[in-house]
Amino acid sequence: MVTKYVQPNGLRVILEPVSSSVSVSAGLWLTRGSRNEKSDEYGYAHFVEHMLFEGTQKYSVKELAKMVDRVGGQHNAATDREYTCYYINIMADHLDMAVDILSEMYYHPLFDAKELEKEKNVILEEIMMCEESHDEYVYDLFSEYMLPGHPLSHPILGTSGIIESASSSSLREFYHNNYRNENAIFVVAGNFNIEKAKELIGRHFESNNGNPNPPAGDIPLHPERVRFKHAKRNIEQVHFCMGTEGIKRNDDDRWALYILSTILGGSMSSRLFQKIREDMGLCYSIYSFHLSYSDLGLFGIYCATGRENFHKTVGLIADECRLLLKDGITAAELEDAKTFIKGSLALSLESVEVRMGQIVKNEITFGRHFSFDDTMKQIDGVSRDDFMRLAARLFEGKELSLISVGRMPRGLRKRKPMDLRM
Repeated sequence: MVTKYVQPNGLRVILEPVSSSVSVSAGLWLTRGSRNEKSDEYGYAHFVEHMLFEGTQKYSVKELAKMVDRVGGQHNAATDREYTCYYINIMADHLDMAVDILSEMYYHPLFDAKELEKEKNVILEEIMMCEESHDEYVYDLFSEYMLPGHPLSHPILGTSGIIESASSSSLREFYHNNYRNENAIFVVAGNFNIEKAKELIGRHFESNNGNPNPPAGDIPLHPERVRFKHAKRNIEQVHFCMGTEGIKRNDDDRWALYILSTILGGSMSSRLFQKIREDMGLCYSIYSFHLSYSDLGLFGIYCATGRENFHKTVGLIADECRLLLKDGITAAELEDAKTFIKGSLALSLESVEVRMGQIVKNEITFGRHFSFDDTMKQIDGVSRDDFMRLAARLFEGKELSLISVGRMPRGLRKRKPMDLRM
């Protein structure tokens, strides 16, 4: 059973005891991410995430690492476009320590100038690593050219120039503007006593950090996506994403979207995997994906193939999308996709970390909790008509965008232009 309440200082708290577990996952989530950055702050949400591990008023950098390590726990964080999270997975006996550490990082980070310069180099290395990991790089390019000029379009890691010019004062300003109780949710899932957890959280998260300064704000844009963009890299494969507009994360058709993605490219038995990899042998990796945000979404397909097969592979993927739109799916495909999604979800919820994340994401999106049975009913309730309506929303009358990284195949311009119209 999930318990939710709001502390007098504005911090939301959500608790889910799981008696069958021997561990707990405690997470501090901020409803702020890279989309809340101003143009001269690109990468700041991620940089601040790093800096919260670099010492607090109470604990040094090494102490923050050792305290969790010495009891076999896991301490990590993640920055996304619309949220930032910090979490500790640990044996249930050490929940007090986890709450203490997360509260210290949240309320009392040092932003020490010396540590900042060292961490700056770490992030610059991370940016270079991403650019050299072409499957990750094309993913960033996909967001950039599908949403040009939109606050969601720039890379979460930021740019080298902005990171190099960041200072303790500029990062602290971003922190003060965004790290406020009104924007924070503290979540615990696992084996714990609710009353004890309430006391711990109330004691460690009692500060009232005031109202945030005005956020950067979204530019009211309706981005016109780029139809084709190629980034030249001297590599043997061409990494590419094809895609179109998707749906926002609270859309009523979201479960139909998950089913469509599963059937098209979400598993080893999916149409794209079977056609492009198993039947044709044109790639090692191919999958479909959806990026759903509070106000819009993107739907895409990733693949990497030899440059001489690029033209053929793109054409076959487009054909599979057209076939899905034209002929739909069989009753067996629909039921298999539902069973796959339900089974994957059930297995994932064996992890208290996944449960913790699922709880808070539902809170951020819907302001409520969905039980496992609620979710199963939503999945089972998707009909073939729902599927076809969603397929038409995605593809009907659309032309897919194509974003690629690699060496342009020889003679591509002399061939018949690729038809990506649906």
